[in-house]
Amino acid sequence: MSNGNFFQVANVKQRQRTYLVRQERIKREGSQYFTYPPGIIAATETDVLIPSVYFPASKKYEPLDFVEIVNNDVVNLSIAVNGQDSFVCLAGTIRTIENMPLWEIRITNNDGLTNTVAGKITLTLQRQPLTMDKWIRNR
Repeated sequence: MSNGNFFQVANVKQRQRTYLVRQERIKREGSQYFTYPPGIIAATETDVLIPSVYFPASKKYEPLDFVEIVNNDVVNLSIAVNGQDSFVCLAGTIRTIENMPLWEIRITNNDGLTNTVAGKITLTLQRQPLTMDKWIRNR
C-alpha cells in the first residue's frame, strides 16, 4: 500500500467517524429551526416548499420531521405533505404535523376569491430530537 493510498483510506475513515458523531448529535439535539414565510398565494393557487432547496443547511438533517403552520390570515389552507397526506389549517389557527418525513410541502389557498397576505402565514420546520417515547414507538 502506497503512502498516498494510506492517507486516502485514513481520510475516508475520519469522514465516516465524523458523520456518525454528527448523526448521534442530531438524534440527541435535533436540528435548528428553519422558518419559511410564504409570499402572497393567489386564490385557489398553491405554493410549493422543498426544504432542501429553500434551506440548503437543512440537508445534513434530512429528513426534517416537524412543521408548525401559523395561519394568521383570513383564508383556510390545505397542507399536502409529500404529495400524499393532506391537512387543513383553518384561518386564525396553528397546526403542527410531526413524525412524518418532510420532502415536499404544498400550501394551497382554499379561498375562491381572497389572496393570502404576505407575512400572515409562517411555517417552522425542524428535525426533532429522538426522545425515549419516539424510540420505543419505532421499535
